[in-house]
Amino acid sequence: MSLRANLHVHSYRSDGSFSIDDIVKEAIRGGLEAIAITDHFETRKVKRCVTGESIDDYIEEIRTAQAAAGDRIRVLAGVEIDTNPERCAIDSLPVGKLDQLDLVLFEYVNDDWNGGCSIAELDSLLSQLSAPCGLVHTDLEHVFAGISPHDLADLLQSYGLFVEVNTAALYQRDGRQFYELAERHYRAFKGKVRVSVGTDAHRTLAEVSNVAKGYDFLGRLHLLDDLIV
Repeated sequence: MSLRANLHVHSYRSDGSFSIDDIVKEAIRGGLEAIAITDHFETRKVKRCVTGESIDDYIEEIRTAQAAAGDRIRVLAGVEIDTNPERCAIDSLPVGKLDQLDLVLFEYVNDDWNGGCSIAELDSLLSQLSAPCGLVHTDLEHVFAGISPHDLADLLQSYGLFVEVNTAALYQRDGRQFYELAERHYRAFKGKVRVSVGTDAHRTLAEVSNVAKGYDFLGRLHLLDDLIV
């Protein structure tokens, strides 16, 4: 059975405002069954981020938070990778270090507006990673405009990528959330592409457990059995 989870939260280890312990406590208080700490990794997009040198300490802090939480919640270790090559050296990321994680998130894939690289350009890295990998806060309807929903589902399935439903107010176009605009794509994902829910929480602890709309959307599309966690 899938867990009610938020798989996209930032801590003070990158550009978030709260400690990992504070995030985990809020997730428990908010009734979540799993939480993923997914700080930015080796990008010039933010002033502070996790690096190849600090990732072991980062993972240790997350594992310590899991031990403290016991069986009240599952605490996952992840990172978010910026696919803009001007800010992140995609081809030289430490694969061995990344494979210690429970999941790896990729932002701006195929997104010309934000300078992201294509899925094909990520092929070398994705083929080396064994940790689950996913696309986050993606405007699917825009960045994959030339691909039919079923062809996109086949493409993502071929790379083993999951796709996030992100409920943050930031990820809207024309007054609607990216995932709402891409409903036809999510319908095509059923049985092919795994999905997740994330809030990209940074500054407000209340956002840690604000996942209801995402789960309602997936429930309406009968995709709850396709959740990655």
